Amino acid sequence: MAHVQKRNGKWQARYRATDGKEHARRFDRKVDAERWLATTQADLARGTYVDPTTRKVTLTDYSAEWLARMTPTWRPSSAALATNSIVHHVLPVLGGRPVVSLRKADVEALCASLDLAPSTVANVHQHLSQLLANAVEDGLIARNPAHRARLPKREASKAQPVDLDVVERIRLALPPWMAVVVPLGVGAGLRQGEVSGLSVDRVDFLRRHLRVDRQLICRYVAEPVLSPTKTASSNRTIPLADFVLESLAAHLSRFPTEREGLLLRTPSGLPVDADRFGHQWRTACRAAGVPGLRYHALRHTFASTLLSRGVSVKAVADWLGHANPNITLTTYAHLMPADEEVARCVLDAALAPPADTVRTAAPLQAL
Repeated sequence: MAHVQKRNGKWQARYRATDGKEHARRFDRKVDAERWLATTQADLARGTYVDPTTRKVTLTDYSAEWLARMTPTWRPSSAALATNSIVHHVLPVLGGRPVVSLRKADVEALCASLDLAPSTVANVHQHLSQLLANAVEDGLIARNPAHRARLPKREASKAQPVDLDVVERIRLALPPWMAVVVPLGVGAGLRQGEVSGLSVDRVDFLRRHLRVDRQLICRYVAEPVLSPTKTASSNRTIPLADFVLESLAAHLSRFPTEREGLLLRTPSGLPVDADRFGHQWRTACRAAGVPGLRYHALRHTFASTLLSRGVSVKAVADWLGHANPNITLTTYAHLMPADEEVARCVLDAALAPPADTVRTAAPLQAL
């Protein structure tokens, strides 16, 4: 029940919230009390009501509670990234503000001020939006001010394949126990963590395919550990070309391991974590004359080779572990054959009349 009454020379507006608690506020003028009460009742009816006792909660206070609540539900790497985004990039700018005071313009100004790569800015925005979405669910704010906030323009990445002679130089520069990572990158499109976490039982030599369903996690954990892939779409079965199968067989012949053992290990038997992998890869790239080339470039070579020769985008997206073929298209469309030439070849092959028909068409018309 809501009402306005005069008490001790002031006009007091009272109402009962949806949780059963009564709230009151005093005004010098009756019209102000009635206007405030009408606005509050309208917010209650629309579902946009915010408890006034939470109006002083700052973003710093709420983010600490949110991170403590969410961290146990995340992977270690996801928790570290979210914490870094909020603590190092959001709170220095907006941390002292009450959550209820934040507007979309504040979020956009924050993102525009960050001296970071556009992809990193997008990650910061994503984590802030997740935090504020939880604030909506907790009743601190009525709407998420980060929703549909405009971010700095992000140029689509244009992947470029690596020349095969460069690929071969890198393979030769790697130590023998690690050279197998080259065919796994260029011939299967695996990521570094997936290569490091690949065990022999995931390779089916008879059916000529490879199963990816886990990776080796090294960062943000005390010891390297085998963990599920980041997303469900990353779990995939990849067909293997003969050169990849032959490379795997040769590697196992030279560096045998048990069926469920890791394919890639150091000479001392240690798993090849990200640091060990990166050190060997960077050293080989410098020796091959391509310093700074990332292992991920071999994955680009795998995808672009398939797409440039007419393999469907959907199939390549599945083998890459992309959740949406649009991701594949955005990254590799510039390497696909021109539609006009593909159309000519398809139409000629399917609809062009036989050569004998073309030769006899003119004499027949003369009859």
